[in-house]
Amino acid sequence: MNEFLNLLFGELSPAYYIAALFFSGLAILLSLWAGSATRDVKSIHTPVNYSYRFLLWDNIKRMIAGIIAMFLVYRFASSLIGHGLSMESAVGLGFFISMGLDQLIGWLKQRFNLLQMDRKKIMQVLKQKGIS
Repeated sequence: MNEFLNLLFGELSPAYYIAALFFSGLAILLSLWAGSATRDVKSIHTPVNYSYRFLLWDNIKRMIAGIIAMFLVYRFASSLIGHGLSMESAVGLGFFISMGLDQLIGWLKQRFNLLQMDRKKIMQVLKQKGIS
């Protein structure tokens, strides 16, 4: 088991990864929140009133993909450069990956249904709760 953990985390501790992913996660959330300011409130695919629940639900796949990508960058950056990235780098990386993934996901959405979200379901839940 120790060998597996060493292969998984390299020379860095699990606490390092948790902290780095926390700071990167904050950057992802800020990026999502900033991007939601340009939403079309007249669209049938978004609620009229702002909803954090909708924001998170609509972007969950994107957030998971970003966290996986960041873990891989942290893990292999430490192998390549001999030490972990700083927490400041984690924030910057979070914004970079979040925005870069936006472009990649937009491209993939045009070609595949893998990353499409069924917004009808969340809109029904929001309407039932009187949020939309």
